[in-house]
Amino acid sequence: MAFKELSKIENNALKKWNLIDTLIIHRYGKLDLGDQIVLVACASAHRGEAFEACHFLIDWLKTKAPFWKLEETASGSKWVEAIDADKDAAHRWSYK
Repeated sequence: MAFKELSKIENNALKKWNLIDTLIIHRYGKLDLGDQIVLVACASAHRGEAFEACHFLIDWLKTKAPFWKLEETASGSKWVEAIDADKDAAHRWSYK
């Protein structure tokens, strides 16, 4: 399910900007605090388009991709939801 949604998000970026290619790598499984989780790369003839597309992809990954984040601590575990700042960042792309 996550791969399918990542493909949709990536295709949206390819339609919105004149990109040569994109790459999204999102790690999964048990990760330690501070581990690198995501890589987003965009190639285009102009850096402005690549930067904007990367911002879009990261914002949408934080809010729209179906990743279930279970945080485990000494006091127990809890599911992590997108924070308001992430939702606000993704919302700005609705108008572009």
